[in-house]
Amino acid sequence: MSGGKIKKEKPHCGASASSNPYYQGGIRFHKSKGQHILKNPMLIDSIIQKSGIKSTDVVLEIGPGTGNLTKKLLEAGKSVIAVELNPRMVFELQRRFQGTPFSNRLKDFHSDLIA
Repeated sequence: MSGGKIKKEKPHCGASASSNPYYQGGIRFHKSKGQHILKNPMLIDSIIQKSGIKSTDVVLEIGPGTGNLTKKLLEAGKSVIAVELNPRMVFELQRRFQGTPFSNRLKDFHSDLIA
């Protein structure tokens, strides 16, 4: 089309997961529920460093999501109790740590702490 503007198409409801910024690994995230995935390793390291977690500490993590911060918490502390609302995320967390040295130090629960 000569001289015309290119119109960007908005994604349809049936758009693929790759075009939706609220999808990661086939899991839909709900920003309205406060779901944000922590992916920046430097930020995760900074959180761990500033938290002052000792190797004897049991850590409560609310909303562990995919477990990026959980892994570092397990490395720093004695154990982690992770409480997650989304059952698919609980499954992903279990799958991520099963068969690892961390599996016996992680207690994960599917629960709504606000209710």
